[in-house]
Amino acid sequence: MINPRQFTSYKKADSSDTASVQPDRILTSYPTETLVEKDKKYKEQKILIPEFSLPGSLAKPELEGLTFHFMAFPTLFEYADFRLIDGNKYELLGFNGKPVPELTSELVDLYTEAMQVYFEQNSEPSVYSEKDTFYHKEDITLLTGKVKWDFSTYLRQTTEVENESLYELEKEGELEYEEFDEDFNYTTDYDLPVFKDENGNTLEFVCRLYAPNFPGSHYLFYSKETQLVRQFSKSPRRQEHQIYFNRLENPDPGIDVLEEISDPSKVFTEPSYFHQMVLLPKYSFPGSIAHKKYADLRFHFVIVPVFNTWVDFRLTEDNIYEVLCFDDQLPGDFTPEFIKRCEDNIDTYFEEIPEKTRYFIASDTEMEYDSLLLSTGTEPIWDQADYMREKTEEEIQADYDASHMNILSDPFQDRDYVTDYDAPELKDENGDTMVFIAQLYEGILFGSYYLYYSPKTRLVRQFFQCT
Repeated sequence: MINPRQFTSYKKADSSDTASVQPDRILTSYPTETLVEKDKKYKEQKILIPEFSLPGSLAKPELEGLTFHFMAFPTLFEYADFRLIDGNKYELLGFNGKPVPELTSELVDLYTEAMQVYFEQNSEPSVYSEKDTFYHKEDITLLTGKVKWDFSTYLRQTTEVENESLYELEKEGELEYEEFDEDFNYTTDYDLPVFKDENGNTLEFVCRLYAPNFPGSHYLFYSKETQLVRQFSKSPRRQEHQIYFNRLENPDPGIDVLEEISDPSKVFTEPSYFHQMVLLPKYSFPGSIAHKKYADLRFHFVIVPVFNTWVDFRLTEDNIYEVLCFDDQLPGDFTPEFIKRCEDNIDTYFEEIPEKTRYFIASDTEMEYDSLLLSTGTEPIWDQADYMREKTEEEIQADYDASHMNILSDPFQDRDYVTDYDAPELKDENGDTMVFIAQLYEGILFGSYYLYYSPKTRLVRQFFQCT
């Protein structure tokens, strides 16, 4: 008998919601006591963070009395192994089937950088109770019964006999398939070594969890014989994070703010580019907005004439820009005719320079008419296809999967093209691929601005595109 899969939605609950709910029907986020005492070092070093705990009975009646935990672990790994020990705590065994290596400082740095996506989430403990209606964006979704993968790594084709059984279950209303990859033609390949415990016993599926504050898809498998718990986690390959910046008067010292610059000439090592109206520094923001490892850097969006494609800058040690080239034109080659053409394109923007610096603070929602929208993540949404290529079949599948990991639609799912990181324009002077920092789209500015950065050479390349 194949267990039908069941999607259950859970909402954040308050005391009145949980007063009448049995403890074994509640999910808990950010549980404080999950690891055994000797494993606390992993949590303290932030390479393993408890995210959710749930009673085993939520998945299957026969798992009553057990408590399972969803852990955030470095995105470098596909799965992590734990031992369920006394008191329903977890002992970490290893990642991707290998024991935990000696945690050198270099390795801890590598792991914590890969954990960055989890550091950014809300860390306040909460409880969730089951709800009757289908999920909303902020709800937790638990899948039990039959595993449904968001990726095809562990699938095999079904046999004719299996298909007949599946059709019978569907006719009886015992099985409902949705438009995912695993359908009547594919099923989990439990003969793969990854679904075996240390003794060769087949692991059983416990549940899969989606949560807006726990990015990706997360799956638990369990061995009754050895108490091994194997958690698979899969994150979207491409990610976009949209941040609104709303006006803020008199910000407190020490908080990260985006600035509309009142003295643009100070952004350049050579102020003549500003005085000649060739380039106009407009916004400045801390690198921590893109990634915490850039916390000591400050980037700037510079208004350019509409005929410009890109500008190269060198980010100096004091975080100002040295102009290197304007498209393929070196600063020493700027002719009077070229300077006049630039001025004619952007002269009106120079009339809008604020007398005092204006400050903006990050928010999840747009609050004012003059809010700014910044996008960060793995790559931008380009206005044009100059630096894009067609997706491969694997990438099409990965973006399709990502839409289900995110529950709602994924911004990359319906696009046929992705960033072509083999394009020479996305390489620095040494031929190394630059990293995407941020995209700016702002109503009073024409077009979109994109920043890429080379950590090795401190090259900043700003692209300008319009539809």
